[in-house]
Amino acid sequence: MIHAALSSLRHPEKIRRFWVDALCIHHNKVDEENHEKNHEKNREKNHQVAMKSLIFFKAENLCFWLGDDSVYQDAIAFGKRIVELKEVDKLADDQSMVDKWLAFVALLKNTVFSRLWLVHEVAIAWNVTLHCGGASTIHYTDFVDAVTIFLSCRKHISALFCSAKKDPQTLMDRKISTVERFVEITTNALRREGSATQTRKNKTPQRLLNLEALVSNLSDLSSGNPRDRIYSVLTLAKDGPPLLDARNPTSGSAFQIDYNKSILEVYQSFFIHVVTTSKTLDIMCRRWASCVSETEENLPTWIRPLQSTPQSQVSTKNAERTGYERTDADSLVGIPDHRCYNAAKNTEAETQFESPSDANDEKKRFFVRGFRLDTISRLGPRAAEGIILYEWLELGGCDLTGERDPVPERFWRTLVADRGPNGSNVQSWYRRAFLHCLAERTINDDINTRALIKACEADSTLVVDFLQRVQSVIWNRKFLVSKKLGLIGLAPMAAQENDFICILYGCSVPVVLREQKLGEETFWELVGECYVHGMMDGEAMEQDRVDEQFEIR
Repeated sequence: MIHAALSSLRHPEKIRRFWVDALCIHHNKVDEENHEKNHEKNREKNHQVAMKSLIFFKAENLCFWLGDDSVYQDAIAFGKRIVELKEVDKLADDQSMVDKWLAFVALLKNTVFSRLWLVHEVAIAWNVTLHCGGASTIHYTDFVDAVTIFLSCRKHISALFCSAKKDPQTLMDRKISTVERFVEITTNALRREGSATQTRKNKTPQRLLNLEALVSNLSDLSSGNPRDRIYSVLTLAKDGPPLLDARNPTSGSAFQIDYNKSILEVYQSFFIHVVTTSKTLDIMCRRWASCVSETEENLPTWIRPLQSTPQSQVSTKNAERTGYERTDADSLVGIPDHRCYNAAKNTEAETQFESPSDANDEKKRFFVRGFRLDTISRLGPRAAEGIILYEWLELGGCDLTGERDPVPERFWRTLVADRGPNGSNVQSWYRRAFLHCLAERTINDDINTRALIKACEADSTLVVDFLQRVQSVIWNRKFLVSKKLGLIGLAPMAAQENDFICILYGCSVPVVLREQKLGEETFWELVGECYVHGMMDGEAMEQDRVDEQFEIR
């Protein structure tokens, strides 16, 4: 790969100097028998990584290599046509262009756009070009425009695919959402003023996003080292070390790049920083941490791994089979500064962190205040692949006999978490869409959302929109009924009957906690966020309650 890139990018006559990340940074493997050697190698890596911002900022050009696949070459050529605004409507109507659109989608699914470090490099570089083969090149600003135009025209292109007998779900691949986040952050993380020459000499770009926003928005992207979940975006954050010299963190910076720190130490530092600066607990509901085995690092339950572990063995297999790569429902808390709910009614988090008594134990003790709302008494099976199961219909009080109104309002609202996409108000026609789906249930009285989406693509985009919203909410969640108040809602896949539904101050959604005992000690484990219908906008705060402190491990 590197040989092909250098052969293609070199100048035929002049000397051209390249800085290649894979060659210039020492990506050492752990030597289990020589910890001193590892420590020294990591010190070297700390120094090298801390210089990356300055190197990319001063570079004349950042080239990222896509290989020499002819499909990508076609996609780059087509991308240049997409940005011609007078032509794009014609391209979205012309059946002869379907293969070109497919090539462009294939480019968007290239794994290069899932690399966390590339976000840092592209965001800070002044001039960026994408290369494929010897001659196919597109400037990053043109590529960004092509991507955003494609996203704006996606429904139009979907109709084109249907008429051409192509699967329009290709346009909804999860990897395209990853590119969307990639483009959004790389173009909006920094504000530059003046020309490249002026700014390089006189002024450092202004950083616009904090560390929590960067880590949360880029959770779909990957990093080889779990610590890079934080370190790759650290200097882009306005609450991080200096943008152009992370080797000398300011006194107000909470972080310094240090690969000798354990994963637990890095993640705990990030979590504590977010909670203490934001005064909220939403970070404990988001899945942001790289998945690591318990033998490698035993993380507390308040640090959420990117994927729910019980499904890990089937997710990849299903993704390959269906082409739909969702593994979990979307987070209920949304992204920082864009809360969808207000369960704790704007209260600030009341937290306390304590170091363990055992000097060899790095895991912090975490205390929060809140109250118990109710207990889970019944649970429906998890909604594998977003299927609305008969058991859910039964627990939700749906009448399939036709003798009365078949769908209680609170049930269909629960299926969409009482919101539209991106936290918007729920659409009133969602009820009609659900009645349509109810009439099309399977022989087992389940509602197969994926099959219905495929069946409705050509005839009813509204039903498709509704079903996609349902999938984003219920995927791999369980339907819950509470014990005392008879509340209904959605629980994490790992929830069990007799778990507690709690409101924690500073958290915008309810959470499920599990009580545990160790000798005479009582502590709690975080199972995850949950949706409880009628309790998402501060209603529980108006009721009688008994405040208590929870130690969550």
